[in-house]
Amino acid sequence: MIVTDLGTRDAIWLGIVVGSMVAVMGSFIVIFLSGLDDPDVLKAARSGAVSGLAASVIVSTFALHRLREQSTSGKDLSSIREAEVAKVRAILAQIEDISPGPQGTGWSVDEHVRRDRGVLIVDLHGLDAASSSILTERLLERRSDLGRLKLITGKGEITSPDSADPGIRPAVLQRLKIGAAEAEWQVIQKSSSVVLRPMGRAPTPRQWATRFAFFVIPMTSAMTLAFRDLAGSSYEEQGMLFGAAAGLLMTGLLSGYRDRSS
Repeated sequence: MIVTDLGTRDAIWLGIVVGSMVAVMGSFIVIFLSGLDDPDVLKAARSGAVSGLAASVIVSTFALHRLREQSTSGKDLSSIREAEVAKVRAILAQIEDISPGPQGTGWSVDEHVRRDRGVLIVDLHGLDAASSSILTERLLERRSDLGRLKLITGKGEITSPDSADPGIRPAVLQRLKIGAAEAEWQVIQKSSSVVLRPMGRAPTPRQWATRFAFFVIPMTSAMTLAFRDLAGSSYEEQGMLFGAAAGLLMTGLLSGYRDRSS
């Protein structure tokens, strides 16, 4: 599953933001290296701009390629996301019968299983520790039908009348500690939630080769220009060679990213 819904404009803006950050950091690094007493501001600005452009190209290329993979997969993402919500609700429907509270007023899948900004969420507010443990067990049993999930557990302490049962978080984490690795889920703990991220599938040789062909020119070109400028006129050739090698290495590593959608 995708963490957020990303469009072409978002991908480009992501590259611009990251590139701007790298440009600022690159400029400061050059200023520090050239000496604070008499800094070479023009060189620092030029080096920062080249480094930022390289970073922007790399990030935008990766994001746009991910969009391309999704758009050419022949899948209707909107329908898939609706089906995922419906599937999780069906899997957890039996939890309604064992949730605390009077019948019809306790925990319900329609209210507590939803998608928010692209993330499939299971909100455990309204459950107790025992039913939360059963819910987690149910998710582990049906792992083959599930992808990325976010469980809202609360912080494990009572802070207000609307807070989750403080026993929920320990119960969920204890059950995940036993079964998450076998289910190939990576457990990412946050202050009031737990993210279950699929460990992912490695790309096939054909997928790797396709990605490498897509990434190699922008990645290698950007890295070559960036390191040429950072190396300075005295070591320009060495900087270009190092940048090209780094670009090829980064392209190879980036082409091997794992599909964590299931």
